[in-house]
Amino acid sequence: MLIGLLRFVAKVLVREDWRIVRDRITFELRQITRREEFSPSLATQLLLVSGEDHRHRRHYGFDPYAICRAIWRRVIRQSREGASTIEQQIARVITNRFEVTIRRKVKEVLLAALIAESFPKALLPSVYLRIGYYGWRMNGYSQACLRLGFDPRKLSFEEAASLVARLKYPQPRVMPECRHHQIRRRSNHLLVLYQHHKLDDTYEHLLCQSIYISPVNPEFARSLPGC
Repeated sequence: MLIGLLRFVAKVLVREDWRIVRDRITFELRQITRREEFSPSLATQLLLVSGEDHRHRRHYGFDPYAICRAIWRRVIRQSREGASTIEQQIARVITNRFEVTIRRKVKEVLLAALIAESFPKALLPSVYLRIGYYGWRMNGYSQACLRLGFDPRKLSFEEAASLVARLKYPQPRVMPECRHHQIRRRSNHLLVLYQHHKLDDTYEHLLCQSIYISPVNPEFARSLPGC
């Protein structure tokens, strides 16, 4: 009931932003569902969920547990910790709003709730990977793969981890040794998380995404919001 009320409020308060976000996600999903090769590799999707939002299949677009934990660490330990879900990060990239304010965060949560309601969760990691910022001249999955010399359809898990790590630590034009170390350390951490999460149900929803992708369900693309 509370989540229903939140979504109703969101549709009123962030109506214009929601239209922009909805249309962009719809465009990305049309590409993914009409041509399977446009979808980022499953390895990158699995590692993204492990590293950024391992409760992705369970929440409604935002993660109250992660938010409370981040607030507690900020207040008690004076340390910063991210609490953004994949839906929140999609909203942030599309709206291009990165200022550190309560107002921006609230709007982000409202948009995330609408995203989770309107689109299949199984496909949202692909959307974020397609539009995410990986570093200098690496806007989106295809451009990042091209710049790094990766085959986007045949990424190894090590390559996928290196790519996903750059969402947290974007690669600058000239790579300093400290950033290289951060990316390598993050990549190794993602691979460790993968070994843990593959033993539980963290990835269950991602393994069902083929029902949305052509040619299995060619009608899905035409049923997307805004179509």
